[in-house]
Amino acid sequence: MSRTMHAFDRLVTLLLALVLLVAGAALCWWWSGEPVAELGGRAPDLASTSAARDVVAAGWWPWAAGIGGLVFALLGLLWIARHLRRPGVRRLTLGGSDASGRLQVSASRAAGAAATALAAHTHGVRSADGVVVRDRGQLVARLSAVLDPTADLALVARRCDEVSGQLRQVLERDDLRCRVELRVGR
Repeated sequence: MSRTMHAFDRLVTLLLALVLLVAGAALCWWWSGEPVAELGGRAPDLASTSAARDVVAAGWWPWAAGIGGLVFALLGLLWIARHLRRPGVRRLTLGGSDASGRLQVSASRAAGAAATALAAHTHGVRSADGVVVRDRGQLVARLSAVLDPTADLALVARRCDEVSGQLRQVLERDDLRCRVELRVGR
């Protein structure tokens, strides 16, 4: 998720929390039956809901409520879609690219090849998978490996460093970071 989307999420969450707090406090006050004057206000003793009743009884209200609900539902679906989007990188431009042409490689296949090399040539690694993502503005090759419970962690860590270095060297990308996640299988 981008920083802009993350900041927007926080702002919307804060505003929604404030609206819910104010609405909850108003509902608690309304349920208690306390007059506004005792709370220090200059409003009439009891709140009147006649204006709200008139609006809800109007003929246009069901249409407006339906359209408003549809707009909110579409906004909610758009919000969910923006958060479900995978942060994966499809193609990486290689270092030999110039004005005459562009050399590109499939990012998922390059990370997958590194994960396959880790699993195939490291004793104690059952399986591995790899993907390249953009994480907080940085290009990250994320490798996940499942280990045997008896695996030699020093050997696995050494091989992870080697595979990560080889991936950076092959792709000729100084901006590529590698993250290896190890899990112990059953």
